[in-house]
Amino acid sequence: MSAPCPPVPGLAAADLAHPLWPRFARVAAARPAHPAILDEHGELSYAALLSLALRYGGVISARVPDGAPVALCLRTDRHVVAAMLGALFAGRPYVPLDPTYPADHLTRVITHSGAGLVIGEMPADLMPRAGTGPGKIGTVSAADVVTAAAATRGEARPESPAYVIYTSGSTGAPKGVWQDQRGLLHDILQYTQVVQPTCADRHSLLYSPCVNGALRDIYGALLTGATLCMSDLRGEGLHKVLHDLMARQVTILHAMPPVLRSLIRAASGPICPEARFLYTAGDRFLTEDLRTVRANLPEGCAIYTGIGSTECATLYRQWIVPGDFAPGCELVPVGFAVEQREMCLVDESGQEVAPGEIGQIRVSSPYIARGYWNDAALTQGSFLADPARPGWRSFQPGDLGRLRPDGLLEFLGRADRQIKIRGYRIEPAEIEAALRRRAGVADAVIVPRTRQGKTSLVAVVEPADGAHLDGGALRQELRQTLPAQLQPDRVVVLDRLPRLGNFKLDVTALRALLDRPGSPPVPSGGLPGRYLSLWEKILRRSIDPDAALDTIGADSLELLELELVLERELKISIRGAISPEATPRSLWHAALPAPERPPTRRGAPEEKLQALAALMAPSAGIPLDPDGLVRLYNHGGQRMPLLWCVNQVSEADALARALGTEQPLIAMRSLAGLGGEDRRAATGAVRQVAERYIEILLARDLPQCVAVGGNCQAVPVAFQIAAALSLAGHAIGSLIFLERMLPLPYGGRMLILFGRDSHRHNPAFQFADPTAGWGRYLRDGHCAIIDGTHGQFFRPENIGSLTEALRREIDAAAEGGWLPALARRAEMSVQIVSEGERRISIRLRNPNTLAFEAGEDSHIGLAVHALDRGEEDARPLRVPDQMIPLPRRVLPGAQIEITTALPVDRFGTGRYLVSLCEEGVGWFALTAGSDPVIRLP
Repeated sequence: MSAPCPPVPGLAAADLAHPLWPRFARVAAARPAHPAILDEHGELSYAALLSLALRYGGVISARVPDGAPVALCLRTDRHVVAAMLGALFAGRPYVPLDPTYPADHLTRVITHSGAGLVIGEMPADLMPRAGTGPGKIGTVSAADVVTAAAATRGEARPESPAYVIYTSGSTGAPKGVWQDQRGLLHDILQYTQVVQPTCADRHSLLYSPCVNGALRDIYGALLTGATLCMSDLRGEGLHKVLHDLMARQVTILHAMPPVLRSLIRAASGPICPEARFLYTAGDRFLTEDLRTVRANLPEGCAIYTGIGSTECATLYRQWIVPGDFAPGCELVPVGFAVEQREMCLVDESGQEVAPGEIGQIRVSSPYIARGYWNDAALTQGSFLADPARPGWRSFQPGDLGRLRPDGLLEFLGRADRQIKIRGYRIEPAEIEAALRRRAGVADAVIVPRTRQGKTSLVAVVEPADGAHLDGGALRQELRQTLPAQLQPDRVVVLDRLPRLGNFKLDVTALRALLDRPGSPPVPSGGLPGRYLSLWEKILRRSIDPDAALDTIGADSLELLELELVLERELKISIRGAISPEATPRSLWHAALPAPERPPTRRGAPEEKLQALAALMAPSAGIPLDPDGLVRLYNHGGQRMPLLWCVNQVSEADALARALGTEQPLIAMRSLAGLGGEDRRAATGAVRQVAERYIEILLARDLPQCVAVGGNCQAVPVAFQIAAALSLAGHAIGSLIFLERMLPLPYGGRMLILFGRDSHRHNPAFQFADPTAGWGRYLRDGHCAIIDGTHGQFFRPENIGSLTEALRREIDAAAEGGWLPALARRAEMSVQIVSEGERRISIRLRNPNTLAFEAGEDSHIGLAVHALDRGEEDARPLRVPDQMIPLPRRVLPGAQIEITTALPVDRFGTGRYLVSLCEEGVGWFALTAGSDPVIRLP
């Protein structure tokens, strides 16, 4: 819906000759006021992000030795992004850490990385560990960085290490994958060539930066001028994330398949109504997922998927799934070959397998990761040079695949025992080693279980002789030492692990034991049956109401879903009461009433809104609010949006189809058919319904200029919406009424439509001069006749006449010269061309998304004031000494240069001020960096 903005030149191969910072700095300089980040703190502009990043860069340059990394233990908000950019500017690699991980794990990673500094909010017991002892590591908080001096000189080169991202190792030891800045830029180059983000896009970020997939979200947005919309999925919950995806109008959504499933289950409508592109990778993308996603994203939203690994530094197979593609198998294929990321399938001896056979994936490229940080031996054994192509190296990520005849790759799982869950690579050996270190454990094995696309980890332990083990207690102990993604969902204790004759584990027998039906369900003990059934629906297994969550094995996404379902279905909230020791029963007793929306007046108006929501439910439009009261049609159309209040939902559907996909339509319903009160009560209901619509619309990022209208009984609602939007700074291009005239003064452009055969409503059938009295009410009003009679304009035989009249009016309104307050911004600089002739050159740039029309049409012009001695460098409150009409149209992002002679210096100060105004309407605000003052020698 947003108007187009000036493009930022796309990333190109030439950018790989430089480090990452110059590209970001160019984008920030081109769009300093554009929002770079939307997070829990609000909006942060590109100029502000650049300033904050330079402060981080200054601290890192001063405190971290050259070649050493900086550890970032920060929450997922603007500070972690600024710190990443600051590290890249300083030429030091950053190590992203998740502050929610156990302190022991974070300490091991920091120690292994050799970090010279730790920045951020970190667990209380980590700060002393980082700052004491023989290997002392300095620490600094984000609050200290904000007041630090900014860096002035960058030290990065294309080959400088960019980041070290840690995966779990097979022995439990940390394993950090590092990449240089050239390789990082190549990954973002490849991504942006597919997705084509622009400054009009808003890109989601749902993951911690310590996950490799977050790189594309962060840099894919910030290196192209888009806006990065940051969410904390675990901390904020599904409901908040869904709300933010809608409220922030996210257009590029990146979500791994398990997260997509949870979002879809939790949503009551489309999960991202403005999305034009979905990027999903990092886990198995099921055929059922593809079908469900298509049904829950806007029509035409591209679906992009593929496969990669942290070591390969990006996807090595990718594709945009065609809209008519039907996989014919359980998994969606992971794509075609990627340029400069060659892939082949090999057998155990390293030879390529025959076409159609299963093989291990080998990836070759000059841009795969540089190796494992501080582990030369592992790097040498894993990243192999290509003797035939200097600079190329190969890596086998441990995946199995098979090439289809059409060239698509089918991903068939891990060649070893590694497992991927929600984008994390899980190595069972690390969990097994942690279990074996527990007292009384003789042996342990991890068995992955997949049901309905969800993979869970079951730990099976064998006790030492005479030991008594409790599965719940073991799982609780693991919470203290392992990150969340490595914690098993269940711990099962068996007297003996089943083994084969050669003493190897009998996996088949073990799986059979785990699949054996359990004991009968535990009685609910007074808990509502519906409450427990919701638990079982989300967790997909029977639930003991007195079992601790720690032993039930619900993961974070399941608990987020459960919170939302309980709020929606039972109107209770368990947020804040969830802990490892909590049980379904204790949560029931601790539950509070679900949080309500902001209070509204109860009684008839609220009942009307509920009735309207039910009536709008069958609408084909995308809901713009949780209740579905306001609906968006023809998303992506480039014409001035039309806000239309209808009397029947079928009218909105028919109007949207007839207007076509290029005409955005935002529809809401009048109170037609919901009467029953006296006139005063009915008027109050109309007002409160209009107020709810206005609240919804103002919460959206509407374009600066819209058309507003309604038919018959809907006209009063449309009029109130137009008035409120105008007061909020939006321009009402035209106010359009169908078969209704309000006797209220209106100063803007207006169109009244009447049916050719409407004897009761068309004044032409009742008055000799039907428009004679309109002049006292309308400044720019006119009338048009359309085919049909009252109540029949949306029928197939008449709707073409209606839509033709609407298109003509919207086109005419779009050419008008009146600008809304939100578009009264300009960027200006003035310089002397000739001192003797007192001639100056005025450079004017249009930073808005609406054009400045030529002065003869719009009355926009440059005003020159000679300044008196007592006047500051601000516009005086008097008539200008000179007015220069804008000589021609200035498109969004374009600039013009005007040369003119200065008026007489009647105050003798040699000082002049140049301003921009729309004559008789208002003055333009100048953006930061403008210099409109001239001082003659």
